[in-house]
Amino acid sequence: MLSKRLKALSDFIPDGSKVIDVGADHALLDIYLTKEKNCLCLATDISEKCVWKALENIKKHQVQVKVKVADGLKGLTLNDEIIVIAGMGTQTILKIVPNNLTNDLIISSHHDIPLLRREMFKKGYYIFKEQAVYDKRYYVIIYFKKGRKKTNCYVSPFLTSNKEYMRFLLKKYENIFIHTKNKKEKLKIYLLMRKIKKFL
Repeated sequence: MLSKRLKALSDFIPDGSKVIDVGADHALLDIYLTKEKNCLCLATDISEKCVWKALENIKKHQVQVKVKVADGLKGLTLNDEIIVIAGMGTQTILKIVPNNLTNDLIISSHHDIPLLRREMFKKGYYIFKEQAVYDKRYYVIIYFKKGRKKTNCYVSPFLTSNKEYMRFLLKKYENIFIHTKNKKEKLKIYLLMRKIKKFL
């Protein structure tokens, strides 16, 4: 049984896709994609302990999933796979994604989502689709494709119809506003809050 977050990640991936899951942990997503969506998956992790656990899970579920110890995308041969990077912070994710990459990317960062969007735009990607999922906390899942089409880094047009997430976002920025001393930054946050309120 997948968590809501992993299920949402799987829903972004078309049936029959080739997938590289970076930081796959116990490979639960890859097992599901193989069994339910007929995908060809490579599960990688920098941790040997996680890779051994992944192999145990794969054997238990009797599926064919390739597993490899790898530091991000280093040492991997890339073709037309969809690359999934989830379960880590934005700074780590940005170090994994080289500037010359052309593969589709499905990314879920634990924090600094505006920074992730902005830096991925700089790397020549645009947002194909995006979703906010509540699974004990909010996770934002973004499907990036190669191309030039910028959207707002702070208030994604893909998420504005999600009223609960917009309320969460507003509360978050209200808290930042209260604790911000810099007048210029305070004005920036105030304008951002006004923008968010338009969707409530």
